[in-house]
Amino acid sequence: MSIPLLSVKHLTTDIHLEQGKVRAVRDVSFDLWQGKTIGIVGESGCGKSILCKSILKLLPAYAHILEKSQIIFNGRSINNLTEKELNKIRGQGAAMIFQDPLSSLNPVMKIGHQVTETLLYHLKMEEEPALKKAEDLLKAVGIANPSQRIDQYPHQLSGGLRQRVAIAIALACEPKLLIADEPTTALDVTVQAEILDLLDHLQIQRNMAMILVTHDFGLAACRADEIAVMYGGKIVEYAPAEKLLANPRMPYTKALINAIPRLEDPPHTPLQFIEGQPPNMMIPYAGCCFAPRCSLAGHQCRDQEPLLINDDTDDHSFACWNPLGKIS
Repeated sequence: MSIPLLSVKHLTTDIHLEQGKVRAVRDVSFDLWQGKTIGIVGESGCGKSILCKSILKLLPAYAHILEKSQIIFNGRSINNLTEKELNKIRGQGAAMIFQDPLSSLNPVMKIGHQVTETLLYHLKMEEEPALKKAEDLLKAVGIANPSQRIDQYPHQLSGGLRQRVAIAIALACEPKLLIADEPTTALDVTVQAEILDLLDHLQIQRNMAMILVTHDFGLAACRADEIAVMYGGKIVEYAPAEKLLANPRMPYTKALINAIPRLEDPPHTPLQFIEGQPPNMMIPYAGCCFAPRCSLAGHQCRDQEPLLINDDTDDHSFACWNPLGKIS
């Protein structure tokens, strides 16, 4: 039997600030198989980006992954690897596309240099073939006139083109795992669709596994094989995308689905939203952290934190004391 490409067990990450400690990721576990996509969905501040950075250990010095956490990539534990050993995995084994390409790209370095940097470091290519490879990569991600673009700077490109450059850099060494952290943020709808279609095409072409981070439940439902819903730093529901969309058990998941605009709604239909604010992660909460915003919350919800348990099948789990009824 094959093993998952990525196995995350009990991943917990603390961030130490002057005001106190924030447990940004709390006991997260999941498996990801070669060629498959997991969508990680939730509101801003729920821990999605910190989770992704924890997996590749790209955290700042004031963040700390607890010892009980296990991250196994391609059959190898990366918990105790040195920075040099981790750098061999980043880029070649796993790569990440960050939310804002303008801030993740170096503003004073030409595009060609930024793409070839990965090739020179990981693949030990000579400069001339690396530049040719960079042009091929830019062309592969849909950038016209790549020979001209490699001599330009990030500020000379549109948001969509910068995101394509970021994708080209991430895919330069043909990684087995691609982590896309809200790759369509701040792009218009047409460019969003083009970027996502491009990622789908490249994933199939290269048989990559992908973690797609988004706050858009509709996007995840269309693009992911499985969806993990995060709230308050933990996974509160996990299931295959179709099953989760058709039969959400956690009220928070249902609220996210209800917030998706629908084409069949009459004009000027008010958009649905979740009342209240996400939890302050610096303040420990005894029960379910969604309880203050949940209409179904009872005393147990406020006093005792629910565990992530399986439904009557092994592929649907949720953390809720008062789950929504199962739809047959």
